[in-house]
Amino acid sequence: MTKISSVSLSLALAIAGCASVHESTTSSSEVILPGAYDTNVQTSENLPELGPWWTNFGDEALNALVTAALDQNRSLEAGIANVVSARAAVTVADAKSLPSISGSASTSVSSDAGLDDISRSARLSASYELDLFGEVKASQDAARASLESAEYSQRALELSILADLATNYFDLQVARKQLEVAKENLNIAERIFDIVEVRYEAGEISGFDLASQKATLANARSQIPQIEQQILSIETAIAILVGETPQGFEIDSVDLYETRLPVADAGLPSDLLTRRPDLLQAEANLRAGQADVVAARAAMLPSIDLGAGVSTVLTSLSDPTASLSAALSQTIFSGGSLKAQLESAKARRAALLANYEQAILTSLREVDVALSSINTSALREEEVQIALSASRNALDSAELRYRVGADDLTSLLSAQQSYYASTQDALEARRDRLAASIDLYVALGGSY
Repeated sequence: MTKISSVSLSLALAIAGCASVHESTTSSSEVILPGAYDTNVQTSENLPELGPWWTNFGDEALNALVTAALDQNRSLEAGIANVVSARAAVTVADAKSLPSISGSASTSVSSDAGLDDISRSARLSASYELDLFGEVKASQDAARASLESAEYSQRALELSILADLATNYFDLQVARKQLEVAKENLNIAERIFDIVEVRYEAGEISGFDLASQKATLANARSQIPQIEQQILSIETAIAILVGETPQGFEIDSVDLYETRLPVADAGLPSDLLTRRPDLLQAEANLRAGQADVVAARAAMLPSIDLGAGVSTVLTSLSDPTASLSAALSQTIFSGGSLKAQLESAKARRAALLANYEQAILTSLREVDVALSSINTSALREEEVQIALSASRNALDSAELRYRVGADDLTSLLSAQQSYYASTQDALEARRDRLAASIDLYVALGGSY
């Protein structure tokens, strides 16, 4: 016959008399979102609302680099490990809501009776902590919110890395075009030097013009190694972003003026709360902080453990002994540590709320700045192209007039410098338009 030990049912009555815990589970932001952005732009047609944003530039080389970065970037691999760690923490938190089961066995020998007197016994026990005040649930909520935070952090990291990759890629293409322009400028300088040298030898001009053009020629040559160094620096940076060794890494050149300039639909400011991974991460951190407050509050209240066990002598399995138990515990004195932990959790929650609100304000600014950059960079490129065409005509005219002696060398050198500056401005204007498109995608949270 099974023997059952006494159970302290009076503990349940003690628990019933405890006051329940109520702690607000939400902390709402006080930031008032505007109904629209200050800047309006003409959105590109036929752009998908969702999908990989980088494909909208229509550059297959860029698409291939992004694919490589998603597969091989070391920072992204580290971020994935953080997500796996956070997912494991959720499993640990969930395990707290399940019973704990343990087993033991023992063997003893009596020295008085010899080795034949061997006693064997075994015990199986289980315990379970009642989550009366929500401490376990709060820990689970905090772990799940932390997992969401890690996932959104990974998305934000991915967006940042891919934006850096796209920016460096277009910077590289611009730098290569600048190298072509610098070599063209060198050719122009050499051609002008030949004209100056012929006129000097004919006695038509002084040595001052010859020396001046030699200086211009040297300056034109000096531009080339500087740009080549810039190209190397950008190429190696891209190699790191895609997880490749910098040595021997190469990227094909493309025509910048065949690359599309996509302009995404900004939508409403309120859309940022569900689109930007950094805002979603800040919100998840805030939920985790709120759950920590609930858990810290519950830790100050009593806890009750239920236990059950079965033990028997292995030589007499027909007569096991079973037991049930309940234990009530509460910390009486902790030197104020529990209260301090609660106050600390509340302070962290307040800080997380402030960070969330700051992130919202920052995101609103970034979108309007990006939208404004879309407009201003387009207007600038339009004017720069006009200046480029005019400076090219001026250079051709100045070279012809100097050749026939109608103008001095100063006018020709000024026209050459103006043309070179205009070509550089045109390339920078194109780069600014591409960068503005990237910045807008980043400000909107990408497109997923």
